[in-house]
Amino acid sequence: MNESRVTVVVDSRYGTTLALAKAIAEGAGSEGAEVRLCRVDIHEPEFSVDADREDFVAAQAEYRDLPRATADDLAWAQGIVWGSPTRYGLMSTPLRAFIDEVAPLWRQGALIGKVGAAFTSTGGMHSGNEMTLLSLLLPFMQHGMVLAGVPHSVPELVRTTKGGSPYGASVVTGFDGARGVDDNELAIARALGARVARLSRQIEPEPASVELAAYAEAPD
Repeated sequence: MNESRVTVVVDSRYGTTLALAKAIAEGAGSEGAEVRLCRVDIHEPEFSVDADREDFVAAQAEYRDLPRATADDLAWAQGIVWGSPTRYGLMSTPLRAFIDEVAPLWRQGALIGKVGAAFTSTGGMHSGNEMTLLSLLLPFMQHGMVLAGVPHSVPELVRTTKGGSPYGASVVTGFDGARGVDDNELAIARALGARVARLSRQIEPEPASVELAAYAEAPD
């Protein structure tokens, strides 16, 4: 059986996106994958954050202890899952900055054929969580990767009343965070991580230089 290596990259504020990331890592590990859980840069100040909230202070203590993600973590992996809080239906600025940072991997074609998946958290049920998931998946397509979602054969996806989507794992916390992360949302995240691990074991990456293709002469 082929080995599986999965990198989970997370941006988190109050700990809900981090809770999903840890569940995804757990799911991947349950399938025998070697897993790296990493964070992106911390940008301060951030005007959408209440830095006095107790859950923010506690979550940031844990979040800052994670290793900072690098391009090497993506090159190492066969499956990549990244996620952030929802910002106006888009990914967060720090995660977007990281995606821009690893542009050399795109030029090298280093991620072609690998498996990609996404996760997010949001305050409101209709605050753009699925739009954020789709925005998180688009860079994987630019890298020539194979997308993994959550099939409706996952029972928790059928019965969830908050987060969770065919497009990836998600959490809906309420704007004050009071709704937290429920068992269905965690189960969906674990199922996504396990699926990425299984798929990445089956798929052979196809690295090929994008730069060479761009400058190749057209056939006569």
